[in-house]
Amino acid sequence: MAMDEAMMQLSGKWFHALGISQAQFAANPYPVYRHWQQTSPIKELAPGQWMILNYDDVRNILMDGRFIKRTPVPRTPPPKFHTLPVLSPSMLVTNPPDHTRLRSLVNRAFQPKHLERLRPYIAELAGELLDSFVNNGGGNLVEDYAFPLPALVIAELLGVPAKDRNLFRSLSQKIALMIDPTQEPAIRQQGQEARWELLDYFHHLAQQKKQNPGDDLLSALLQVQGQEGTLSAGELLTMSLLLLVAGHETTTNLISLGTYRLLMTPSALDELRLHPELWASAVEECLRFESPVQLDGRMAQQDVRMGDQIIPEGASVTLVLAQANRDPRVFPNPDTFDIHRHPNMHLAFGRGIHMCLGASLARMEATIAFSQLFRYSLELHGEPVFNPNVLLRGLKLLPLIVKGAQ
Repeated sequence: MAMDEAMMQLSGKWFHALGISQAQFAANPYPVYRHWQQTSPIKELAPGQWMILNYDDVRNILMDGRFIKRTPVPRTPPPKFHTLPVLSPSMLVTNPPDHTRLRSLVNRAFQPKHLERLRPYIAELAGELLDSFVNNGGGNLVEDYAFPLPALVIAELLGVPAKDRNLFRSLSQKIALMIDPTQEPAIRQQGQEARWELLDYFHHLAQQKKQNPGDDLLSALLQVQGQEGTLSAGELLTMSLLLLVAGHETTTNLISLGTYRLLMTPSALDELRLHPELWASAVEECLRFESPVQLDGRMAQQDVRMGDQIIPEGASVTLVLAQANRDPRVFPNPDTFDIHRHPNMHLAFGRGIHMCLGASLARMEATIAFSQLFRYSLELHGEPVFNPNVLLRGLKLLPLIVKGAQ
């Protein structure tokens, strides 16, 4: 197939090598990744750029201190947002000791025992959203259920007032596209602007919570701010932004992709309705089969030998989590969706010091979301549309009609 010339101009230098359209790749990237794994599992895309596809290699790099995050320099806000402090890099892109300090400040809030207090809220919210969805006879599950549920949950955890929560809908989606290197420059620029708008919002919210703290994570971080080893003003803002965007965008994708996959596997859905104790296992298989985060990145601190290849110091390494989770040497029949798969040691949440902080929360939200949603008989009402995002896999349209209660 002829290569799309426009695709070659995108900032992600490896994407043009696919030789297919972005829409085709978004709908089903797995045959491409499988072909690459079979031909060159440690693949040099261009000088200084490598792609890793085998499960063992990806897992090892995630846990290998010789591979680190490429940390950007602190950013001075543009003139429009001159009241903001200099923005420090978030813990997503920092390395020890800064990463250790930043993560320790929020780690407690994401421990399973502390998240349990959110369970009744999540269940109630899911029920309210579904009532509206069912009363309308269905709709776009992404817009009506998969997006608002995790967005409202992370807003509750952070202490964002209810009146402001719709603000994050368009801003967070633009930011999610910004971090995908294959997007057009204009789209990435929109994401940059949305990022500053959201940071400005958190700056004003923090000022309010200094005066009137609540029982939320943002207030808790403000109360310790200024103590040795805690957050600077710039770190507080980037932490807030990271938790909000990372805390709902990927879970939205998990819920929408998982719903689609379950509808495409009716035998599994029938079994789950009879045996709801299997929902936890089903969520793990959704994470493996359709990893919401498809890629991760590292930089080699030194020359590292992998097999018969040497990844040189300073090289950028793209880890294809999506293909690692379908490596046939680790997952028998990897392209089969199997809710009984055990063990299921997928890498959807990563490994090592950067393993996803919100993994327990995402699992809880997805389990509640699926178990409540599939009390109803649902049917696809048109073709789903995938987001054109190589990094974060998800749907922007999942049209469903409600046929009745089960």
